[in-house]
Amino acid sequence: MAKILIVDDSPTARKLMVHTLRPKGHECIEASDGFDALEKMVLHPDVELIITDLNMPNMDGMELIKEIRKNIEYRDLPIIMLTSENDSQNRRKVMQAGADLYMVKPSPSHIILYKVESLLGADVDK
Repeated sequence: MAKILIVDDSPTARKLMVHTLRPKGHECIEASDGFDALEKMVLHPDVELIITDLNMPNMDGMELIKEIRKNIEYRDLPIIMLTSENDSQNRRKVMQAGADLYMVKPSPSHIILYKVESLLGADVDK
């Protein structure tokens, strides 16, 4: 399946995401903030999807998306913003920065999995 980078400053949130994705065969790489995520992408250039939080120390999710989109190799890399911020202004800014999807925490694991597999091009109706 896919190699997915999970970016969140909360270890608990990352673990919950891993427990959602790993049983479906996805390889999960964890990062604690935007800078850590960029370092992990150097080590794992074959990441196929990113799930990131918005509010994190050092480099937030919006800055991370902007940095990723500067690299032509990652122009089409699917990015999901998964945040507790249910604010239309944040949603608009995040989407303008280059996110493919904006989801609000908490989101049911089956919905997250469906969205991930849809963005990866999997046949989700199986």
